[in-house]
Amino acid sequence: MGRYVISDHHFGHANIIEYCDRPFSSVGEMDSTLLDRHYETVDAADLLVHLGDVAMDMQDGRETVEYFQRLDGDVLVRGNHDVGLAPEDAPFPVLDSCVLEHGDYRFYCTHRPEDVPESWDGWVLHGHHHNNDTETYPFVAYDDRRVNVSSELLNFRPITLDVVTRILDECTPGTRLRDTQAARQYVHE
Repeated sequence: MGRYVISDHHFGHANIIEYCDRPFSSVGEMDSTLLDRHYETVDAADLLVHLGDVAMDMQDGRETVEYFQRLDGDVLVRGNHDVGLAPEDAPFPVLDSCVLEHGDYRFYCTHRPEDVPESWDGWVLHGHHHNNDTETYPFVAYDDRRVNVSSELLNFRPITLDVVTRILDECTPGTRLRDTQAARQYVHE
């Protein structure tokens, strides 16, 4: 069983295509591609922790629930566009943050990296910043102990904690990897 993370799918959000320069001509194409890449990568038996903004759902959470169930998601860490979803109304855990341990690594999982407690001394898995400021929020910011799992930086595919920790094991101080394409040299399959 794999343990996967991703954030910021933004299903149904037309403006995200232009805002994040996504390579899609329509919302329908984007949503279909996001689902296809998910199903090609994640099995139903795997654990999926989504770090927020499943859909552009600022109302009652129904759209978020619908898409998250289509992803066979296990845990949703609520993002700023998931505010309409009340945890008690969801058929899955909805959290503001969580901690995942994998090997020697401890990850604080949150949507916005700005929300990490100052006392946290482990790594941070986050989303929110998409691909808009990869100088400050790249896929891996080793010295800041942050991994940005926004979908654009992962080529719209969830990533396993095995792969994340393998990449971190190969990095050295000062390493900043813009996206998973830049990280390929660090992952020995």
